[in-house]
Amino acid sequence: MEWKAYAAEARRGMKALEVYKKQFEPIIKIYAQLREQYDVYTQLLEETGYQYCEETQTGTKKHPLITTLESLRKDILSYASQLCLTPQGLRKIQETAFAQTKKKSGLLSILEGLDA
Repeated sequence: MEWKAYAAEARRGMKALEVYKKQFEPIIKIYAQLREQYDVYTQLLEETGYQYCEETQTGTKKHPLITTLESLRKDILSYASQLCLTPQGLRKIQETAFAQTKKKSGLLSILEGLDA
């Protein structure tokens, strides 16, 4: 997927959560580009047959693609959180985002209406 599609997806999610602001566009663009890069490097790793290690002159070490993907994952999560696209990120700005509301019985609703 191209980064613009990821940006549109992020915008839709933020608008649904009512946290979108036009001023966030530069951050949304970076987040979307990181996700696109993650896709590219994941595809490259798939093409290597998920080769996690590589041989060097000094021995075996972690494949550079793995290191890159790990770094991208952390960055993506950080940006997603700042854009309120993770539960933790949303909770930071909306303390009641995950509060459970108690459902009132029909009788209680009627009785509360009589106070008016």
